[in-house]
Amino acid sequence: MTSKINVILFDKAIELMSEEYNLEVWSLTKTGEGNFIKNFGEEVGTFFINHSYHSGWRFGNNVFSQVYMLHKLNFMPQNKEIYKKGYYIIGTGLNEDPIVLNTNTWTIGYLDSDLFYRTEEATFEDSFVDTGLDLGTFYYRSLVESNDFYGRASDVKKLLK
Repeated sequence: MTSKINVILFDKAIELMSEEYNLEVWSLTKTGEGNFIKNFGEEVGTFFINHSYHSGWRFGNNVFSQVYMLHKLNFMPQNKEIYKKGYYIIGTGLNEDPIVLNTNTWTIGYLDSDLFYRTEEATFEDSFVDTGLDLGTFYYRSLVESNDFYGRASDVKKLLK
C-alpha cells in the first residue's frame, strides 16, 4: 500500500526547523482527534494529530497552519464550497494563496486567491492548481529549496506551461 503522505520527509523538515525553533506541540481534544480520524482515515488523521503545533510554521514560502484551527478555517462561509468538493485548506503561500490538500488524490495544490476570492465568475476549478506532490514532499521541498520552490498558484502555473 502506498502512503498518502511522505511522513518521513515532513519529519525531516520538522527536524531541520527544530534546530532553529522550538516546535511546541499543541494537543488536540479527544473529539478533535476523533474528527480527524473520521474525516481523513487512520493514516492522514494520525498525521494531523501528531503534527499539531502551538503555532503555524513557515517552510520556505509556505505555511503549515495550526492543526487545531483547520476545521474553523475550512468551514468559513467562503471556504465551505472547497471543503464539500474534497479539498482541505492546510496553510498559505505567498499572496495569501491557500495551500490545499486534495483528498481525492492526496496531493497538494494552491488556490489562486486573487482569482477565487476576488473574481465573482471564477470557480474553484478555475482557481486551483495541483502540484502533484504529497504533503510531506511538498513541505520538505518548500524548506530545503526555499525561494526556488513554489510559493503561490502562479508559480505552479508557470512551470506547467
